[in-house]
Amino acid sequence: MERFFESKPVIYLSKFIDMVVLNIIFVISCIPIITIGAACTAMYYTCVKVIRRDRGKIWQEYKHSFFDNFGTSLGVWIPMIAAEAVMGGLTYYLLIMGHGAGCAALIGLLMAGFLFVLAIMIYAFAVLSRFTVTAAGAVKNAVIMSVSHGGETVYLLVMTLAMATLIIMGWKFLPVILLVMPSAYSLLISVIMEKILIRYTPKETEEDRQEDPEDMLYTEEHKAKPWYLEEGDKDE
Repeated sequence: MERFFESKPVIYLSKFIDMVVLNIIFVISCIPIITIGAACTAMYYTCVKVIRRDRGKIWQEYKHSFFDNFGTSLGVWIPMIAAEAVMGGLTYYLLIMGHGAGCAALIGLLMAGFLFVLAIMIYAFAVLSRFTVTAAGAVKNAVIMSVSHGGETVYLLVMTLAMATLIIMGWKFLPVILLVMPSAYSLLISVIMEKILIRYTPKETEEDRQEDPEDMLYTEEHKAKPWYLEEGDKDE
């Protein structure tokens, strides 16, 4: 019986159920709109820690990250989404009413700005999930990362736009999409994002380590370093 519960099909099924539960929590916590930033931060944090690293419980880790980063993520979400709304509105207006080469150039600049701000948001919420920084510090680091890791940024944008397209095109199946897509998207971007974040994560010293009763659940190899340093190498 023990071997049955340790089999890969059962493990994968368990993770899928965790993803569905996490998606439900995420969607509910996004309903007030202003909480979307905190929800995105908590979603990324929980996906990497619980689903990828098998540490902690879905609800406990999500709640911890959501409330711990609520104020800071709000300081990122509100100005960023406001900037996106302005640029999106101007682009739409120019597409409908504008004419000429100058208008086309302005539309191109607005679309580039829209994508750049979107990239900043993607990085900023991941940064908030991992580091203790101010909203301004998260945005500053997100700008640096998005420029320094241009190839990875393109991947993250493609994944984000693909998810948005799927939601728009498949709106008739939106409930099903929301049950699967948010956590699947977070896991996909974490493949790249974790390799970036590890480069900005200081190594833990012996003095920094503190005994945690929960660590007794894991092997000595796992206890050697915190969950966010597992499967990561700055030299990769």
